[in-house]
Amino acid sequence: MKKQFAVALALLLPIGSALAAVVYVSGSATSYDPGIALENARADAVAKCQAQAGTPIEEVYNHVSRNNYWSASSIWTCEVP
Repeated sequence: MKKQFAVALALLLPIGSALAAVVYVSGSATSYDPGIALENARADAVAKCQAQAGTPIEEVYNHVSRNNYWSASSIWTCEVP
């Protein structure tokens, strides 16, 4: 009986993690250097995720364009409780 209870409990534990939501966060930055602009945009998105007590999962999109300076944006999936 104890073994069946342990198995049932082990099966129920992952359900708690299923209650977390995956959201999208975006970051943006500008710089005279495209690499720095993208790095700062990624850091901005990760900081917005962590501000929600979330965990950054992966970057799903980024874009760098040039006007008088480089503008970068980065979109990440973020798992929040």
